[in-house]
Amino acid sequence: MTKVEVGVVADWLVLLSAIVLFDSLFLVWSRLSPAYLAISDRLQTLQGVPHDPTGWQVYSAADIVLALLAVGLFAVALMGTRMARCGALAAVLLALAFAIHAADVPPTNGAASAFRPSLGVDGYVAPSPRPGPGETVAIIALAAAVVGIGSSLAAD
Repeated sequence: MTKVEVGVVADWLVLLSAIVLFDSLFLVWSRLSPAYLAISDRLQTLQGVPHDPTGWQVYSAADIVLALLAVGLFAVALMGTRMARCGALAAVLLALAFAIHAADVPPTNGAASAFRPSLGVDGYVAPSPRPGPGETVAIIALAAAVVGIGSSLAAD
């Protein structure tokens, strides 16, 4: 492949990763344990809180930053200068660290343990959050963006 072809493929990869990153915000980003949800439904402790929240529902600022990053990646793929790609690469690496952390420590919005009296003293059921597919898709999109931007910088 010539440098021009590598640059074109890299730009397409960045463009696709921008779209996938934005779409990841509409997927589930955090799940609580079924036992916890059953108790909280009965006790109405999570009234009005979605059981499988999307990235938009879990975060108040990070979702907007990720959406802006997706728009920025889209712009960089279409007409980015070398300086813009370097800045985008730094932003993508920070976002990748955030997404990996979010997958490792899924957000719960401070959901407290629920008490199940039938279990006696050991009756506390923790929220036991686990990541949803949103974090995984975002990580894949951001990793693809790193590869794309890195390839386009190497092709220059």
